[in-house]
Amino acid sequence: MDKALISRAVVVGHLTLTAPATAAILLVPVLGLRIFGPSLFVYYVLAGVTVGWQWYSVALPGWKKWLVRKGVQDDEVERFARRAGLVWPGEGAIGPFALHTTAAAVCGVHFGPWLLSRWFVWILPLAGVPTGTLTADYYLQHFEVASIVPALVVGYVLSRHLPTLATCAWILPTVVLVYKLVTFTEPYASILAPHSSTWFSYFFVIERSMPTFRDFSGADPIRVAAQVFVVAPFYAGLAYSIGALAGSHNLLKKLFGHSPSMQPEPEITQARDNADGEKPR
Repeated sequence: MDKALISRAVVVGHLTLTAPATAAILLVPVLGLRIFGPSLFVYYVLAGVTVGWQWYSVALPGWKKWLVRKGVQDDEVERFARRAGLVWPGEGAIGPFALHTTAAAVCGVHFGPWLLSRWFVWILPLAGVPTGTLTADYYLQHFEVASIVPALVVGYVLSRHLPTLATCAWILPTVVLVYKLVTFTEPYASILAPHSSTWFSYFFVIERSMPTFRDFSGADPIRVAAQVFVVAPFYAGLAYSIGALAGSHNLLKKLFGHSPSMQPEPEITQARDNADGEKPR
């Protein structure tokens, strides 16, 4: 490679790969903080890594093809990409881990509640069922189902297309939960007033009514926030990993597909075809 092509390739590579990926890693957490607040900051960071990695995965092959069209050999392109710092160390593991963990968190915090809201808006009115219960209360009353079932299905489907580290989606939510448990102090506890609940019940005994601006009676907004932003991703991460494990073994096909023993023998099939092909004289 001549010096002019080397310089141009470095500039083009960093402008089309490094700059957009870095911008995504920085901007996505900032947008998440501004829109949703700091409760899920660690997942915003992973979402930024996911977007940056997706761009990197698409742009790097295009950059390599551009150099090949310039007459550079494939092995030389690989060496030059490493020397220029365009090959990220560990991207083959960090990217999929961030993707699956982010997908599991989205299922637990956003996708499950959205599905329940669609149930209220689309299905129940068509069935003529009255919708007197608030959607938010209905979500808390079916908290475990809304957190687990969507993540289980999404984990199975995505693991069939991107199996790398799909079963590790439980790790980060578990670390976050353990940290919250270790550092747990009940917000209203004091020296004179002992804890009204243990750390286990505070997180895992789910509130059944959502606090509103008009009525805070019977519901602790801080506790509800901890359950939605800590426990829901934990449940979803476990379910997503179980779904990915089932997907890696193609469990649905094994359960509902045709067993090899149920297939007709080749000789019988051939004889049947020959008999069907004979015409009466």
